[in-house]
Amino acid sequence: MSLNAGARPSRASSLRQQRRDWATELRAQGSTWAEIADTFADRYGVNPRVAFRLAHDWSQREAADEWNRHWPDDPKTFKNFSYWEQWPAPTGYAPSLDVLTRLAELYQCSVADLLIDQADFSNLDTARATSGNLNGLWLSRYSYFSSGRDANLEGEHTIRLHHTGSRLHGTNDPVDGESRLTLELSVSGAIATGTWKERTAPTGYYRGAVYHGTIQLVVSPQARGLNGRWLGFGKNFNVNSGDWHLEWLEG
Repeated sequence: MSLNAGARPSRASSLRQQRRDWATELRAQGSTWAEIADTFADRYGVNPRVAFRLAHDWSQREAADEWNRHWPDDPKTFKNFSYWEQWPAPTGYAPSLDVLTRLAELYQCSVADLLIDQADFSNLDTARATSGNLNGLWLSRYSYFSSGRDANLEGEHTIRLHHTGSRLHGTNDPVDGESRLTLELSVSGAIATGTWKERTAPTGYYRGAVYHGTIQLVVSPQARGLNGRWLGFGKNFNVNSGDWHLEWLEG
């Protein structure tokens, strides 16, 4: 007679099945991954970086496998996920903005969703200096790869940002056939998240084509810089991304 016959599942396996069933039920009800992760964080007492992984029913090793499937040129192991999830404890390592952006893509959430356990200083004077007033003229630069020209290029615009409450709107004033760039962002603490849209110059290389996508930026402590990444669709619906930086010029 087999020793395993009639054996009960281990506590760990039954807990994982419980989480899997719960996540499946919540998804069927229309819950987003962020909403599911929030309930997991409350139920299991874990931080959001752990909660999102559990919501997807991945072990740290399985999460690393998913990362490597998406970005084989930048392989990670379960130890990387362990360090990111332990942060900000002394035993953890702070994930970079690029790592957070990729984790957000992997978990189908925003970068801000992964950081909601961090301290909120929005009511302090120092925090208001960070994100309270971003009005002014800014130099915007973003990098992108042009498949048609087989080269890494940079787009540059001078744009004016209008900051009202938690909303941030930015646009440039095209001259001499320049493209029209528009930013629509929501600012929460030091994180700005939203969308971008660019109508290229009618007489330029892309002949008036319209491109759009998402963008996430971190506001510098002195509110004189915003740095992050953009995501958008290219030809044949390929997903492209690149760095995006804004530098304050004048009020």
